[in-house]
Amino acid sequence: MDTPFPNAPKPFAHYYGDVVRKFFIAAGLVLLVAILRDREFLSFYLYVGVFIVLALTILAGLTNPRTRQVIMADGAVSGLMFLLFEYLAVSAYIETQDFFNEIFFLRQLLALIFLIALYFSTKTFRGVFLNP
Repeated sequence: MDTPFPNAPKPFAHYYGDVVRKFFIAAGLVLLVAILRDREFLSFYLYVGVFIVLALTILAGLTNPRTRQVIMADGAVSGLMFLLFEYLAVSAYIETQDFFNEIFFLRQLLALIFLIALYFSTKTFRGVFLNP
């Protein structure tokens, strides 16, 4: 069967960029909801959050098996965003002492999405740099 792009790169055995892309888009969608719901960080989310959604979308679009720099950026962004949102989730939990608080849930959900994206981007990183 012919592909629409005959010169398209063939993904290597440990390429999970497509999975990372889906998690980045999911995180962007959750973050757009969090912008509206999290009153404490509304000004933070309004400026930084919208920028993060834009950056995640661009990075997801650039992710491919040929560009090592983007694969490294996927891992770096995933790690940094996990640290940021886990810190914010713990902060919300300390303040409310409630696992069922909506703000805690949204922040923790974002941290989990980025943790999973970090896992898959690390597997891709390993596949690119250890098996060239």
